[in-house]
Amino acid sequence: MQLTKSSEVFSQVSWFEEIDSTNLELERQLAAGSLDFSAVIANAQTSGQGRLGRSWLSPSGSSLALSIFFAGPHAEPGWLTLLAALAVKRSLEKVGIESAGIKWPNDVLIEGKKVSGILAQLLPTGGVIVGIGLNLGKQHPDLNAVSLSELGVETDLDSAAATIGQELKALLAEFAADAVAVKKSFSDACLTLGQNVRAELPGGSELHGRASEINSAGQLVILTPEPRSLSAGDVWHLRS
Repeated sequence: MQLTKSSEVFSQVSWFEEIDSTNLELERQLAAGSLDFSAVIANAQTSGQGRLGRSWLSPSGSSLALSIFFAGPHAEPGWLTLLAALAVKRSLEKVGIESAGIKWPNDVLIEGKKVSGILAQLLPTGGVIVGIGLNLGKQHPDLNAVSLSELGVETDLDSAAATIGQELKALLAEFAADAVAVKKSFSDACLTLGQNVRAELPGGSELHGRASEINSAGQLVILTPEPRSLSAGDVWHLRS
């Protein structure tokens, strides 16, 4: 595939028809000296990585798999995943989808169904890889997912990756200039706030309460009834 648009956004970009994982490929490229804001794009992943060590399979033609390398401290580490989610939301607005919202910390939903997921990976060097998946075609048989094609939007991998990259670049610049304003924008877009939630923590324990705010570090504050701040975990919105 010709990455005409993406090559104008990222410092360097690699394309694969099929790969084990775009995050793993970007890690491999680091040995050869990948540049800051370099990217790997794939049409299919056979061993994609999800949160909390889960696998993430993306069959050919169903979704964009995009991984981006951040060499320096573009933003506070806890905020990179959140900024990527906000960039996806803004990229959807560019194609006329106004109803997307963010489930803390890493899912973008449309009417309760997942259209995008994000995974940030901190490297031993201090750099960060952010992996982004965006559903382009129907995700059969997952009834909890939705795709751009089902919403009447047709796009290609190059265009989708370029738009997300552009929005993320803009957000990083905004964050550097006025972090408070960007944090408010995220909170405004966050569907989790105000919800009764169940949080599955990395150690296997659970937490129940009401999601009250996103703090300055990007953590989710849950009233249990006393405040508890989460930096990681799977959060489920509960019916009232």
